[in-house]
Amino acid sequence: MKGRKTIMKIEVRYFTKTGHTKKLAEGIANQLGVCAKPISDLVEGIVDVLFLGEGLYSFDIDEAMKEFIKTLHPSNIKMVIVFSSGAFGNAYAPMKRELEAQGLNVSLQEFHCKGNLGFMFKNRPNEKDVYNAAVFAKTFIAKMGV
Repeated sequence: MKGRKTIMKIEVRYFTKTGHTKKLAEGIANQLGVCAKPISDLVEGIVDVLFLGEGLYSFDIDEAMKEFIKTLHPSNIKMVIVFSSGAFGNAYAPMKRELEAQGLNVSLQEFHCKGNLGFMFKNRPNEKDVYNAAVFAKTFIAKMGV
């Protein structure tokens, strides 16, 4: 049918040590009408878009995220969009490296905001960061024609 929008399966998963990435994940999920879940909740079935988030810890992603990525299969996940928070850089490059090693399609678009570390970037991510993450997700999905 002309003009009819396709229904996509969208999932949001995150890993967090501080709660920062969980805030972003919940903002994204609320905007898209889905639930944000920790990576301990494995992705099941065919997923059109997986929003996957984590902070940057010692300039890399956590081993738990690396193990989670190994459970993802390109035949089940059509596209992965990375989001992150961190005081020093973002998690996109290490996440992309691990995801592509699994044969997954990783979007060139990603969302990142500052994350609190000690006295640096206090109270980040804040409400504006969560809002911006939600707008990013909504805009990304809208560009896909959904």
